[in-house]
Amino acid sequence: MMHIWLLAAAIALFGLTHMLPGLPKARARVRAALGKGYIPAFIAMSVLTTSLVGYLWATSPFIALYDPPAWGPRVTFVLMFFAFLLLGVFLYPCRIKRALRLPFALVILLWGTGHLLANGDAATVVLASGLMIVAALLLALALKNGFRPEARDGLALDVLALMTGAILYLAMAAFHETLIGVPILHYIGL
Repeated sequence: MMHIWLLAAAIALFGLTHMLPGLPKARARVRAALGKGYIPAFIAMSVLTTSLVGYLWATSPFIALYDPPAWGPRVTFVLMFFAFLLLGVFLYPCRIKRALRLPFALVILLWGTGHLLANGDAATVVLASGLMIVAALLLALALKNGFRPEARDGLALDVLALMTGAILYLAMAAFHETLIGVPILHYIGL
């Protein structure tokens, strides 16, 4: 059970690291203190905390908390399609990104919801719930602070973003078992 608590602590550290850009005053203080080292330090903390969360999740013991509904994997498959479309939007400075403000937070909310419907183990519940809380807080901060990412006008980037998301979705569906160890196509009956 200690492993699950370490996972929760790693997610909290990940969340704190990623909250900083959403808190302009705190970010300015840290940026002033670190100077040119701010960006490398932020990147290093992001990589470190993401790696730590991934490692702790992957090595967590299986502790069943609930039986997910039989339809959970199919709903997750659909939710992930929209999550990957939003991931494509996140990758480009398109109009959809400007309208949604933080599409990656929406990706995490969809991903988390889907994975809570498809999995009932403690590590996945802690991971999905923790990341969903971080994403919801980031989204709330973005809305409160009037954050809008820069974007270029024109339909081409919107289409490219959605196409990229669809391609990434198909790739993840095909290679989920290799990358994550779970044969999702089997679970949805394909």
